[in-house]
Amino acid sequence: MTKTPENKLKKLKSSNLNDADVCLWIVNKKLQRNKTAKYNVLSVEINDKVSEKLKKIVKDNIDKSNHLQEYSYLTEDQDDRIFTMNYKETDFFSLYSEISKGTDAPRAKEKEDLLNTSAYIVQIKDHNFEVLTFTPTDESWKPKKRTEKIPLLFKEKKLIDLEEESVFRIQKKIGFFYFDEIMFILNKRSVEFGLNFREGMKANRDLVLKDFETFRIVNNIEKLREKIGENTLYLRKISMIKNNGYYKDQNFMTGLIAANKAEDWELQIINNQIVVTDDNIKAILTVLNDDRLKSPITRKTFDVHVKKPFSESK
Repeated sequence: MTKTPENKLKKLKSSNLNDADVCLWIVNKKLQRNKTAKYNVLSVEINDKVSEKLKKIVKDNIDKSNHLQEYSYLTEDQDDRIFTMNYKETDFFSLYSEISKGTDAPRAKEKEDLLNTSAYIVQIKDHNFEVLTFTPTDESWKPKKRTEKIPLLFKEKKLIDLEEESVFRIQKKIGFFYFDEIMFILNKRSVEFGLNFREGMKANRDLVLKDFETFRIVNNIEKLREKIGENTLYLRKISMIKNNGYYKDQNFMTGLIAANKAEDWELQIINNQIVVTDDNIKAILTVLNDDRLKSPITRKTFDVHVKKPFSESK
């Protein structure tokens, strides 16, 4: 059987989670001065009741996951679709390396270790399979500020001041789950916030610009590099250019040059190289990802952020 994301999901859904072991990990993410992320991962001891609740949450989220689509840096609303991505393309690789240490990994010992946690990971594992979920934390994992209202809990026939206890809330919805080297993303926004996607996009930028220089796509690679910089929109666009790789096809580049002339796209092309200016960076990144399309009805030309082949839209 081909190891497609669909087949991997099918295998996971058929796996028996009932007798598997459950571990809880907390993640503290800190951005460094160079905007790279540093992660501190701690394991947290849990009792059987919490273990069963976590197992049910994971199973419910997996069972509800059906409509898969490859992750796109520029995408439309997620709706009920699940985006898929190889985990090595993100910072999750470093988190997984820490979790793989198992009992040798550091443990949370004080309640302060849990405060300001940025995300938590649920690991369910037996000798046949391993699945992990990643979910960014909410405000309940941050120190509480004193207000005029005092939160109380009625427990064991008496009211208890909640500020005397540490209360942390596990969500019923998860950000993504990992299985067999594939991330199944249920909430794109929370995952991009919880992991440091920017570094991956910057790596994509550098790879693509190196190719542009090799294939002589543009006339001034350094100017293009400067203009793209760390601009989020440009980084997303160039990451899509890397994923699709149209520029590597000489027929595509020949067609682009012809379309630029026929449709009057106003890009200057000299010696089959696109001339980079201060004002045409967005246009260059748009046409190199084949995102400039013409309506067969109105004959108007549009720059699109998201596109889907007609056959997939039926």
